[in-house]
Amino acid sequence: MIKVKSKPLTVLVVEVEGSDPEEVKQKLEETFGRKFFSIGNGMPFLIQAKNGVPESTIAEIENYLRQKGLKPLLQTVGGDKTVKQVDLEKVKGSEVLIVNKNLRAGQSIEHAGDVLIIGDVNPGAQVKATGNIIVMGALKGVAWAGYLGNQDAVIVALRMEPQQLRIGNIIAVPDEGEPKPKAPEVARVKGDEIVIEPLV
Repeated sequence: MIKVKSKPLTVLVVEVEGSDPEEVKQKLEETFGRKFFSIGNGMPFLIQAKNGVPESTIAEIENYLRQKGLKPLLQTVGGDKTVKQVDLEKVKGSEVLIVNKNLRAGQSIEHAGDVLIIGDVNPGAQVKATGNIIVMGALKGVAWAGYLGNQDAVIVALRMEPQQLRIGNIIAVPDEGEPKPKAPEVARVKGDEIVIEPLV
């Protein structure tokens, strides 16, 4: 069993119920002004909107947060827009995304559900899934399972040599001094840290 260093990942979650963006921005300003609250440059944010909230309201709040130096946690495929609404029950029932190729540096995969990679995830490549991530090859890039906060998700690889692992709100960087794996391994959250163990 290998334990890897880990730390919590802070995400700003903004819940929007009404249609007045100024009211939301005012509450955010009050929050940012409190002594105990600090926002770092590049801190990720997630907007969760109730049904009926206008797209224009969400867009204005998103632009406001971007101007503060924050970055959206989730992006839609082919665009740079924050996911407006997250239905966790629908996410749990999402289908498995099968990627039948190697991922090169600079390539990324993001999916609401489980992701199966039939190939390698090379250094500089990234895989994000709301569910589990299974790599039928070498995992040498970044893998983030359960990125909406599901810490029951797991990451499995035939060769576990990642640059970084994330499960839920836990982030981990493996120790470079650890020996190379010789068998398939699984990474999961135990307590408040990510633990890598033999798959069988």
